[in-house]
Amino acid sequence: MYIADFHTHYACPAYPALPPRNTAPELAARWQALARRIADLDGLLAESGRYGVDLRVLSAPPALVTPHGERTGPDDLRRLNDHLAGAVAAAPDRLRGLATVDAFGGEAAAGEAVRAVRELGLSGLVVDCATDGQLLSSAAARPTLQAAAELGVPVFAHPVSPDLLTEAFAGLGRFGTSLARGTINAAALLSLLGDGVLHDLPGLHVVFPMLGVAGLALAAATDEGEVLTPRAAAGRAHVYVDTMGYAPAAIRFATDLLGADHVLVGGDWPIGLRDTTRERVAATLTRAGLDGEQARLVAGANALRLLGAGAG
Repeated sequence: MYIADFHTHYACPAYPALPPRNTAPELAARWQALARRIADLDGLLAESGRYGVDLRVLSAPPALVTPHGERTGPDDLRRLNDHLAGAVAAAPDRLRGLATVDAFGGEAAAGEAVRAVRELGLSGLVVDCATDGQLLSSAAARPTLQAAAELGVPVFAHPVSPDLLTEAFAGLGRFGTSLARGTINAAALLSLLGDGVLHDLPGLHVVFPMLGVAGLALAAATDEGEVLTPRAAAGRAHVYVDTMGYAPAAIRFATDLLGADHVLVGGDWPIGLRDTTRERVAATLTRAGLDGEQARLVAGANALRLLGAGAG
């Protein structure tokens, strides 16, 4: 199988990766080493070769490289994306890049999205799923989402750490951090569905990590959730989920709901505790009960389709 890891973090060394807000002690203890790995492209390529990963999709969501309480400035976004384009160009058969975009930056953000795709050749966008009490369905984010739809490239909606939820769940340690991030991610997905953004922009393709799977579960229990499934045919919303790890039951749920053509391998490199390897991907998809064609799609074919000539 062709293996593509859609959820791989890489940041320009001039913009060190920052730990999530109110990071659990377990992650904080690892962060210095993680930040070095996130800036080490040669190390990532060497690891991918050892583990049999054919393609890495690189991304640095704004919250990963911007101090809490600040916004990623336009000049910073340009530098991040210029550097990413150069990194991808050094190994085009092994790397693709998602442009870092402040989705809540209105028309200026949309302009950077267009530049990054058309001039730099990046394959999609990565955005924070929420900011300052706003979710992705907000008016401020509409220009960026519309630009992505018109460009035919995917938008990766990455989790953030909202203060109230992160503090409320702090007693759960790393599970609390993940729960807070997953909750806001699920809310962002539901906002796109409930506020009609996915209906208004039929060309929009959005990818959410498995961390926000509660959004899928809630949507599946409503009439509106039908637009997520293959049964919706022409009216189907283009929502994808990356596995963000290797839990067979979660992958089975996502493929049952969305269809195997809307699920992508994602390891959350290097933050995820289990590395993406050819053996792990194959074993997990088998345990999830996927047949050969379904496994081929999830392992890499879906990512290639999304990142290729449009998102058809």
